[in-house]
Amino acid sequence: MDIDAIKGISLVDFLHRLGYDPTGRDSKGLWFYAPYRNEIKPSFHVNPRKGVWYDFGTGEGGDIFTLAGVLSGKTDFVEQARYIAEKMNMPVAEPYKPVPFVEEPTFENVAISRLESPALLRYLEQRGIPKEIAQRYCVQVDYELHGKRYYAIGFENTAHGYELRNPFFKGSYPPKNITRISGGNPRCNVFEGFIDFLSAERLGYNYGNDSVVLNSVANVGKAIPVLTEYPLILCYLDNDTAGRAAVARLRREFGDRVSDKSALYPDHKDLNDFLCQREQCQANGLSNAECSQERREAHYLMSLNPKQITKPKFKL
Repeated sequence: MDIDAIKGISLVDFLHRLGYDPTGRDSKGLWFYAPYRNEIKPSFHVNPRKGVWYDFGTGEGGDIFTLAGVLSGKTDFVEQARYIAEKMNMPVAEPYKPVPFVEEPTFENVAISRLESPALLRYLEQRGIPKEIAQRYCVQVDYELHGKRYYAIGFENTAHGYELRNPFFKGSYPPKNITRISGGNPRCNVFEGFIDFLSAERLGYNYGNDSVVLNSVANVGKAIPVLTEYPLILCYLDNDTAGRAAVARLRREFGDRVSDKSALYPDHKDLNDFLCQREQCQANGLSNAECSQERREAHYLMSLNPKQITKPKFKL
């Protein structure tokens, strides 16, 4: 089968072949669980008529080839087509260049206001972020989605879209972009998400520095023109493959001007995880060193047979 035939494959059929079926529908299409990440509520939207998809959890979208690229990790169109063909038991012919994707907004009746919701402030407090910091950088976003009314913490980006967060939802109100907090400083901190930025504010790491929040490691390319002007770039990214890859890309662009600060929290998945442990340590009367030792012991015990495990001194 040639590429034109692959272009004609329905996204719904492709997702079905991958083991994903619709969980609901609205006037513009169908809702699925994202096929490449875990989520509590479906935020992956497909418009079957246009043959496009949009993930409200990450702010990414495209056609069937774009989805194949996300699933396979391939950026070459031929490789993406080959991936689709393999999943659909079809041969591949020649490359296809996908049409630029534009998603019609599904969020309705969006209202921006001061962050005052006790539930949202309590959620941030549980993650170590005090009210004064939260209200300085965040807003409250009330919106309608799937015909129901919701509210979330909002963090604005440079394109006037918002990252959205509440205890049950992580997503974005388009357009997706980076966020820059500039004070004319010679150094710039780089964070993957705004919760890490707020954590750094709580820890005092932002003092005397500008900041860039990627709002997704997929936005590293958008941050490069902004970071060019800084002689020192401090990366507080996640301790995972995506975070390390983002640091590696920035080092290819800026060389020794990039400093990887994840060494400050080697036993933690991200900066907020580190902050939460520090807060818990203080509540339990333990030093940071003692708390880190407790965490390492707990991780070791979790690797043993469950019958061999004894509870650590406090819950992680």
